[in-house]
Amino acid sequence: MANEYLKDSLSRRLLKTRMELSLTRIELSRISGTSRHEIKNIEEGVSLRPDSIESIADALKVNPAWLQFGDLWAGRDRRSNSNNR
Repeated sequence: MANEYLKDSLSRRLLKTRMELSLTRIELSRISGTSRHEIKNIEEGVSLRPDSIESIADALKVNPAWLQFGDLWAGRDRRSNSNNR
């Protein structure tokens, strides 16, 4: 059951965001410093490691709370719009 929960939340958000940025698992692993195997396991709902979630979220420029939990209050964007002037 836990894997089904992850597949419907974290896994989908990670995969969707990675695909929106046109990144392969290898590219994301290089940018985030996380192994390709770990990214694969998260996307498949096999693994959840909060320490890697932070670095993956940073690489994707998304809020780690949004990525991990789908926290609507946190919002998707990691950084405020003040950096986009």
